[in-house]
Formats: sequence, structure tokens, C-alpha cells
Amino acid sequence: MSKGASFKTIPPRKPDLKDCRFYHSVTLPSGEVSGEWDLRKDVDAYLGNVDFKGKSVFEVGPASGFLSVHMEKAGASVTCLEPPMSHLWDIVPFEGFNVEKWRKEFVDIIGGVRNSFWYYHDLHKSSVRMIETDPYHIQPDVGDYDIGLLASVLLHTRAPFNLLEQVARRVRETIIVTEMYNPELGQEAICRLLPHRGVQQVDTWWQFSPGFFFSSLGLLGFTEARFSTHNQYSAATNQIVPMFTAVCSRPKKAA
Repeated sequence: MSKGASFKTIPPRKPDLKDCRFYHSVTLPSGEVSGEWDLRKDVDAYLGNVDFKGKSVFEVGPASGFLSVHMEKAGASVTCLEPPMSHLWDIVPFEGFNVEKWRKEFVDIIGGVRNSFWYYHDLHKSSVRMIETDPYHIQPDVGDYDIGLLASVLLHTRAPFNLLEQVARRVRETIIVTEMYNPELGQEAICRLLPHRGVQQVDTWWQFSPGFFFSSLGLLGFTEARFSTHNQYSAATNQIVPMFTAVCSRPKKAA
């Protein structure tokens, strides 16, 4: 999708369960389905304990839609953004790495994850809306929202500040960012590059300090900030992972 292109709304569908790959662990009528992450025990902490009642939410990268449906059930109207399948997320450009082979495999995986979104959407009779557009060039006709959510998304992007800026233009009140927490990064505004020669991890770029989002979003007008830490279960690695959620808001206008 070229720069300046608008968005398209993705119509709901009803995929078969066998064609789904769940990123989030969920409970289905047929039983428990294990995804890469199980957020069910502390989902409110993962979302910064924000009150979603009566709010419009713009979520970037919903994966299986567990958070989307949770926010909807908490009283929000939710619009989700996914990039076009022709682009997907940014790949670390390792010299000599077979990008095309990896992309083909990744497209198949993402196709299954997007099927899981629609399966979960149909199961809950959800009204969550899905749009597809270039996340680095979000056009005004996407609309304006009360809350923006970037939940474990920015570590997969080449230019995290650019994406924050794009989302900030569409958000009136609050932006929520959740990422893995490394206390060794301290209180400075740190964005640490993770890939290096010898470890060909091509879909993860960064590790962030909470201060990175306080500073970045402060520049964009979201100057009232707080963060909290919490632990989430990675079913993929069978580990408890420390995480943080930064909640940054625009100052309320005087009455």
C-alpha cells in the first residue's frame, strides 16, 4: 500500500477452527486453546488498568483479538489496524538471510493468526472493526479515537517513533503502550537495538525503557504519564515474563 493510500475495512468472516493459529490463549466451547501468550490472569494490568467504558479505541496489531474483545466487553468501541499482507511487519535486514523464504513461512503463520481473530470475533458476536492500511502512513479518514493501544507491537517495527507519531495524530486522550520490562535500562529514554550478528532474529528490533515512551509521547502532546509493571505468562516459552505498561495522556482542557 503506497504512501498516502487510504484504508480498507475488512469484512467479518467465519473461518474453520482448524485453519486458526491463536497468538493469545483463549477459552473456546471446545476447551482451552494455548497461544503464544496467556494474558487472562492479569489482562487489566496489561492494559494499564484503564477504564474503557464509553471510549473509542484504536488498536494496532490485535493478533487473535483477545484484547479487542476484552475492551469491547469493558464498554469500548474498538477499531483494529493491521498492515497489508503484502508488507506485514518490518524484517531485520541481515546480510545473507533468505528473506523470501522466511516471509513465505511468516505469511502462512499470520494468515492463521488472522483467521483466529475472526473465529474469536464470531464466537463473541463482536462488533470490533478491522481495517487494513500502512501503519506508517495512517490517513485522517481512519478517524479519531479516545484511546490508542500498542500492545507488544513496537518491538517489531523498524521506526517505532514514526508509528507512535502516526497513532498520536488519531488519538484525542490517551495512548497505552505495553512492552517487555528490563529494569537494567533504568529511567532514561532508552531504545536498545536487539538484533546482532550470530542471532538471526528477524522479527524483533527493540527493547524499550518506560522513559522512552514518556519522552516520545510527551513530545507529541501526551505529557501526563504513568507506568506499572506486571508479569505475564509466555506459553511459547513456559516462562513468566516481566512487562510494563505506559499510559500517557493529553492534559485535560480547563472547563
